[in-house]
Amino acid sequence: MKKVIFWFFVLSVFLVFSWFRNGLTIAGGEESFSIFNSTLIIAQTSLWQLSGTGYPLPFYSTRLLPVLFNVVLTQLGMPSFLIQAVFYFFILLSGFTGTFLLTRFLFKKENNLDKISFLAALFYVFNLYALSQIFNRFLYSGMFLWAYLPIFLFLWLKWLEEGTRKYFLIFLATSLLYSLTYLQPAHLITLWSSAAVCFLIVVIKKHIQRRKATILALLGFLFWVIINVWWLYPYAKLSDLSVTEISSWQSNFDSLRGVSQYFPTNQILLLRQNFLFGKDSFWYSFYSQPWVYVISIGVLLIAILGLITSRKEKNWLYLAVLAFIGWFVSKGTNPPLGYSFFKFLFSNFPFTAALRNPYEKFGLVWLLPYSIFFALGVGWIYKRLKPKIREIVVGIVLVLSCGVLVWPMWTGDLYKSARVRVPDYYEQANQFLNQDKTDGRVLMLPIIPGDGVRYFWGYQGVEPSEFLFDKPSISKILRTKYADEKYMRLYDAFVNDKSYNQLLDEMNIKYLVLHNDLDTEISGASSSTQTKIILDKNPEISLIERIGELEIYEFKGNKDGSLFEVRGEDPPVLSYEKLSPARYRVQIGNARQRFDLIFKSTFNELWETKIDGKKLDEHFLVYDYANAWRIDRIGDYNIDIVFKVWPWE
Repeated sequence: MKKVIFWFFVLSVFLVFSWFRNGLTIAGGEESFSIFNSTLIIAQTSLWQLSGTGYPLPFYSTRLLPVLFNVVLTQLGMPSFLIQAVFYFFILLSGFTGTFLLTRFLFKKENNLDKISFLAALFYVFNLYALSQIFNRFLYSGMFLWAYLPIFLFLWLKWLEEGTRKYFLIFLATSLLYSLTYLQPAHLITLWSSAAVCFLIVVIKKHIQRRKATILALLGFLFWVIINVWWLYPYAKLSDLSVTEISSWQSNFDSLRGVSQYFPTNQILLLRQNFLFGKDSFWYSFYSQPWVYVISIGVLLIAILGLITSRKEKNWLYLAVLAFIGWFVSKGTNPPLGYSFFKFLFSNFPFTAALRNPYEKFGLVWLLPYSIFFALGVGWIYKRLKPKIREIVVGIVLVLSCGVLVWPMWTGDLYKSARVRVPDYYEQANQFLNQDKTDGRVLMLPIIPGDGVRYFWGYQGVEPSEFLFDKPSISKILRTKYADEKYMRLYDAFVNDKSYNQLLDEMNIKYLVLHNDLDTEISGASSSTQTKIILDKNPEISLIERIGELEIYEFKGNKDGSLFEVRGEDPPVLSYEKLSPARYRVQIGNARQRFDLIFKSTFNELWETKIDGKKLDEHFLVYDYANAWRIDRIGDYNIDIVFKVWPWE
């Protein structure tokens, strides 16, 4: 056991070294630089995000514990790329170890148990699905699900079959340690449908008392809910309020039909996906070669061999049922019965629409038993070969399946286009802007019509300013009601050279940063030169600093950079204190008559104001995006403003 863990440690270190040997950060896609500035992220890990003009985001709270871990490493002086390397090491070691433990538990009586379990863990890491759908997609929640699923099932089965308190406590502890898994709601379906399958099979077993297994399962789920209520409750409360509009089941079903063409059964059986290995992929020239297909088919045949030859094993049914369900769900609307199944599911159970891309979100339920069956197949071959050649044959099989077939994982080429170093002038610009202690926002220019950008220094993905600058930045659409409509009006003003000063004032924009390093053609933005001309002819805009490829402008019409404004015939004196991104205290002085209090953050019905504990009811929309309350009280007093999610707030 210790020797196996040692080799997992060595392999994890080797992969991390291969991927990070040049000292660059891996960034791009949807993740952007999400662990680049850990201190900033943890400060903003709130149910109310400050990016743009603010928006509710219940899922981000699940990243709290991993980010805390990152903050500790930051305080130890580790650079961002090394923190990311440690992060990857933890994920890889978890995937290795979890699969090893699960395989050992399921096949206790198998000869050469440690070797079979080691092979299962090796293949779980080195396969085409992990290469393309987990690591190359660069989604941390997907990586955490990949690492956690075998650990989750191992501990769940130990609890159901043995009822051991130690493993139950570890089960609950790991649900916190791997909380980033839950950033994607679809992953809950993946985890708990797998757990439900295991429970049903445990109940079917004759030697297990059904009543006892049911009680243990209910206790396990109940305590899991209790220990995860810190993110489950906000998610339930905010899920309908965190996006521009709730898509209909039909639109989600149409989306599923569109992507299902990329993963028919013949691709799933080979752990491939048509789009990522197709003609438009930079891997196509290698993975389209016939001999590479032969290796993939060989891997499949060995897995089938393992499935057939292990059917007499006591726990064979766990893996066989998981594999069947994993394949059936992963193929989407493809035949057989995929169209009818998902149409029924989406139309009757709206939450299942999270599986709009089932191969990505649910494919691990297929991969995990596939990996174990592959190891069992190799073990069967090993036992039936002559001693003189068995080591050579198995060695060749492993080199081809876990080496040649996934060569980009060994060389680090899966991240060839995603390694970047953020230019120093970004940190210099951030420090310059931080000299201003007001809450004035920063508008990033040239303004883009969506959320994707490409910079000449190598980055391509979701616009990353929220991770590179401490001040809240307006830089992209957020897919949030009111905020995006206001943003697109700003976009229209800059693109068509319309007046925009009023918009800057209403959105509390104090600074504008012009990026001369932006690939405007790829990003769909106006050129930097055109944007500069628009800025220079505005008397209310002045250039105050040039730092590298960034030019920083100031909007003179917003000197105080305040998130709050009072409006009325005789407005009172106003000051405020920011207690957290979701809580403020406003001090009102010398109020003589009714006035409106404007809060320049995206309108949401959960924003509440109270004076002396009494809630104010007149809450309405202003500036087409912001919050306002009618205040009918004179004198000096405080107003508490809170984004009310928890009942006691």
